Amino acid sequence: MTQLLSVLLLAVCVVLGWKLWDKRRQQAQEKSANQELRDLVAELRGRCETLAATHQTQMQASEQEREKYRDLTTRWHERISSIDTSLTRLSNEATQKVGDMAGMLKPIVSIFRSPQAAGIEFGEAQLEMLLKTRLGEGLYIRKPQMLAQGQDVVDFAIKLPDCLVPIDSKFPSAQYKAWVEATNDTDQRATWRAFRDQMVRQIQTTAKYINPNAGTTDYALVFVPNDIIYQHAFLAQNVYEQENPIPQKCQELQVFGCSPLTLMPIFSLIRLGLRNLRIAEDVKGIRSQIDELNTVFQAFLGTDWKILRGHLKQLVDHVEKLSGDKGSVNRLGDTIKKLTDLSQERPSIPAGPDELLAIPRESA
Repeated sequence: MTQLLSVLLLAVCVVLGWKLWDKRRQQAQEKSANQELRDLVAELRGRCETLAATHQTQMQASEQEREKYRDLTTRWHERISSIDTSLTRLSNEATQKVGDMAGMLKPIVSIFRSPQAAGIEFGEAQLEMLLKTRLGEGLYIRKPQMLAQGQDVVDFAIKLPDCLVPIDSKFPSAQYKAWVEATNDTDQRATWRAFRDQMVRQIQTTAKYINPNAGTTDYALVFVPNDIIYQHAFLAQNVYEQENPIPQKCQELQVFGCSPLTLMPIFSLIRLGLRNLRIAEDVKGIRSQIDELNTVFQAFLGTDWKILRGHLKQLVDHVEKLSGDKGSVNRLGDTIKKLTDLSQERPSIPAGPDELLAIPRESA
């Protein structure tokens, strides 16, 4: 019985000890688990803080990059705007230059249109080029309205000092081309007559611009843009055994033909005359200055010189009077000489006390 109780007591002790050990083991495990959990939480907290700091750094870097890209975008927008403005300006300039070039090429392009219009515009363009380059822009007028006859107006007018010289540039190019291209004698005669008659009508049209009352000369010029046409039309007396009426008509109407070659001496004479006129005006101005100088010189010799000569004579007389025996100059010289003699005869004044003591006293 006693052994049984001992065994039971031992069993109870073993069970209690095992439970206590198990409880302690569980507590140790729980403590270890809590420590591991705290370590894990601390690690997680550290990682979160690290991630937050990294995120903040990345956000700052991203903000800096965005600012940089914003500045870059602004600069690009400014450059694009500047480029757009430059391109717009260049486009406008190019459009203007193309327009100017189109205006310059218009007479040349017009050559490929109808022969009549081509001859008119080509002749006008060539005449204007000759006037501009050989005479000068200030010495001619294009389409002078003061010489207009209804809807018609002469192409150009050369400016002389007191009048205008009308010069027209239209010519029958179609008739001339048909005449040149004619192959047989009959066609040549017919086309020549057509060209001749049209040329006469053109001379008559140009003659109506002659109006001395409106400030023109008593003659006019009709310009032919080809020297061969000029020779055939204005120099030949007979063509195809027929009398050429164009030279006689020019003499009657005072309308004379000219060509690029024959205009050169005309322009030279005009420029020479204008230069001589300017020289004459300069000489006239110089002569006027000389006349004015002569008037001034005559006035000087007539009145001013007499007055000046009188003043000089009075001055000479006065100088002679001053320098005479009884003049002020001699009296002044005598007075100075007397003062000098007196200063030499008068005893010198003692300079100081020592010299005063050195002077011998006279005995009483």
